[in-house]
Amino acid sequence: MLIQLKNSNNANILAIIFQNMKLFSDNVNISFTEEQMHIQCMDSGHVSIMELYIGNDWFDVYRMSETAPNLTIGVNSNILSKILGTREKMQDIEIECDDEPDNLTIRYSSDDKSVFDKTFTIPLIDLDVEIMEIPEIEYEAEFSLPSATYASLMAQLKLFGDTMDIDCSEETIMIHSTSIEAGTMTTEIGIDELNEFAIDEGEELKLSFSLNHLYNVAQFHKLSQEIELKFKQNYPAQLIYNLGGENATLRFYIAPKISDEE
Repeated sequence: MLIQLKNSNNANILAIIFQNMKLFSDNVNISFTEEQMHIQCMDSGHVSIMELYIGNDWFDVYRMSETAPNLTIGVNSNILSKILGTREKMQDIEIECDDEPDNLTIRYSSDDKSVFDKTFTIPLIDLDVEIMEIPEIEYEAEFSLPSATYASLMAQLKLFGDTMDIDCSEETIMIHSTSIEAGTMTTEIGIDELNEFAIDEGEELKLSFSLNHLYNVAQFHKLSQEIELKFKQNYPAQLIYNLGGENATLRFYIAPKISDEE
């Protein structure tokens, strides 16, 4: 298996993803087929799922061996994060391994001779993790925010509590965070201020989510100018970054908090 990224924007996107995967799982499986690269991982508390799909046309080179057209490798996401942290933004990325690999090789290179090329070889691990089949859901409310705005909002809400309460109606979106020590932060998002907003007619949603998990999603905000959020009562929220192209998306699923009254 050999993949290469010479497109600096896409190389930076992959670097951000690999650097932040450790927020969701210490070890992950990366699956390669002739059509795409796929990663799915769940946090230790089984509250959130991260799922990445990138089609082969997103890469400058994407080549699978004829003897191993499908390949799954297990990696330590903390080691991967360290490796991606050494990359300069102008460096190309090359990832390679054998058909029956024990190690993964990652190379960085650049035409700029003041930046030294780097090669890393890391041991692979065996992970017995089944891929979860996530059903398609008809969401009741959907809207988009600038990713930087979302990241800033999550950081601010986290200062005032560990839970985000969100109320959605046809007129407005109200977001709250409360703690005994810090008090309450409330943000009102007017529907007219959003680029996209849709909600079922007459619907009013009241949901609560862990701010730690929403904040972790915000660490990927540089991937895309916008983040799409989807909600349905008593179902996990879905948050989506489009990575450029129809076949390149990073999705997060976050289970809602259930109150003692339910």
